[in-house]
Amino acid sequence: MVIGINCGHTVSGTIGCGAVGILNESDETRNIGYKLIEKLRACGHKVIDCTNDRAATVNENLRQICSIANSVNLDAFYSIHLNSGGGHGTECYTYGGRDKANASTICTNMAKLGFTNRGVKDGSKLYVVKNTTAPACLIEVCFVDTQSDADLYHNVGADKIAQAICNAITGSSSDNYTPTEEQSKDKYEQLLDEVNAMKTHLDEFIDARSTRYQTAGETPTWAEETIQKLVDNGFLKGDGNGLNLTDDLVRMLVIM
Repeated sequence: MVIGINCGHTVSGTIGCGAVGILNESDETRNIGYKLIEKLRACGHKVIDCTNDRAATVNENLRQICSIANSVNLDAFYSIHLNSGGGHGTECYTYGGRDKANASTICTNMAKLGFTNRGVKDGSKLYVVKNTTAPACLIEVCFVDTQSDADLYHNVGADKIAQAICNAITGSSSDNYTPTEEQSKDKYEQLLDEVNAMKTHLDEFIDARSTRYQTAGETPTWAEETIQKLVDNGFLKGDGNGLNLTDDLVRMLVIM
């Protein structure tokens, strides 16, 4: 998919910056948004950063965001925000309040982290929802001026919040997604290197050992219990020079 992500508002302290309470909206939208971009790209998706950090007016900021989003053929557009007004929880705004761009799943995933699910609401009058060509979803993560929301936000952390949103967008869990061909190849080569390294160490170990064991106590650790039982029960006897067991015979006895 081609996905647009907007870290809402301009940077803190500039025209058009976000709400400030216990949390600073402009700071936290970027903490979440940029982590979300990384996670989506790691899943193999193309992500367009639609963030606008500075503008002369609020309307100019909003126009710049939509201009970036509409310059690419996006499959979906998401704008990250934090709410204000003393409420609790997460809500998503879409055009007409319809459940598109996985809006309800985002709310559900956020509820699993402990945030109140406020549901999907009509965002038809919101500039970025109304003026982006792609299906748009504005996410209000939590309330900056509610202590319980702020405490939960700090306890959960921006990374887990970004992961919950990523999972909703991609329809996957944090450890259950289809890797790209390049990611699969890299993982295969990594595992192959590890196997070859283990084989080298094992070959060195075998070469360094005598191929014959004189007593049950000199057999490999993984074979000691089996060989000792066979000796104790009279199935194995030495010839005066020890047991004279080869590596292959030890393995065969353990398997049997």
